[in-house]
Amino acid sequence: MNRQIEEILINAKYGRAITKEEAVFLLSLDENSLEAALLRSTANTVSRERFHNNGYHFGQIGVAMSSCTANCSFCFYADAYTQIEPSTVSVDETISRCERFAVGGSQGVYLISMHHMDFDWYLNLCATVRKRIPDNLELLANVGDISLQQWRELKAAGITGAYHASRIREGIDTRLKPKQRIKTIENMLEAGIDWYNLCEPVGPEHSPEELAEQIWIGVEMPCVQHGALQRFPVPGSPLYSKGMISLQRLGQIVAVIALATLNKKEMKYISVMLSSHVGLFSGANVIYSETGEPLISNKANDNSAAGFTSAQWRQSNEITTYDCRQMLTSAGFSNI
Repeated sequence: MNRQIEEILINAKYGRAITKEEAVFLLSLDENSLEAALLRSTANTVSRERFHNNGYHFGQIGVAMSSCTANCSFCFYADAYTQIEPSTVSVDETISRCERFAVGGSQGVYLISMHHMDFDWYLNLCATVRKRIPDNLELLANVGDISLQQWRELKAAGITGAYHASRIREGIDTRLKPKQRIKTIENMLEAGIDWYNLCEPVGPEHSPEELAEQIWIGVEMPCVQHGALQRFPVPGSPLYSKGMISLQRLGQIVAVIALATLNKKEMKYISVMLSSHVGLFSGANVIYSETGEPLISNKANDNSAAGFTSAQWRQSNEITTYDCRQMLTSAGFSNI
């Protein structure tokens, strides 16, 4: 065992967060090495103690789907090559799906829009849904770059948290500007809305230095969730030929994030996307479902609901709340 790695992991076990330089070093390890395995195991132990072995799952509903002019080189909805037709999910259908997430035990549900949207429509949707879904189900936003005033209006409508990220190679693989993405996060925080963050979308071409740089946005700013998202190679997209990282590599990145955020008192969640046991044994305590409790049986995936999910990208069945509970239970979480 490399002496430097041993010292870093022992110190982390006793509560010292790793530095940015140490993160780069740990991200440089071969994902299949003994050292990387011990990194993931250490993060797993530390996170289980830190979060009292609590495991969580959140739901997500794509409420407005259309081609997007941001033209992100990794995205299924990029205007330059997408084949999708515009559609929206009705208020009643959104409420119905939220109720199924609540029945399945979700902590909260994200209402996801495209980067450009009709804000008044989205605001009205949030306000209406909040009034008609169970009080214990958090309502969360996932929208494009909006103003401080718009965040305040969403908070008044019942939004308590929101996902937003300045992604890896923002402004290079996308048409969006990193400064504007950060400004949107600052606006969100000023409005009193919890910030949910990820290091994403991670591909094989991203260097340890790039990953650490993006991770540290969530280390230096007050997020309640950090974690990592594995980029899925969308057919027809410019980055399709780059492929995707392995689950071991995804777990390694999650582990580094877990150890880098040890001193962040406001953090409640470390997420892995897409949901995997490897991530849950690498420091993550949160996974995501794409649809709520199955209508027919506890083992059936129901893909009949409107809206978009990453199941479209993966050409696979949607992950249900039942699937999430099974995964968290089998991963050894005592409280879900």
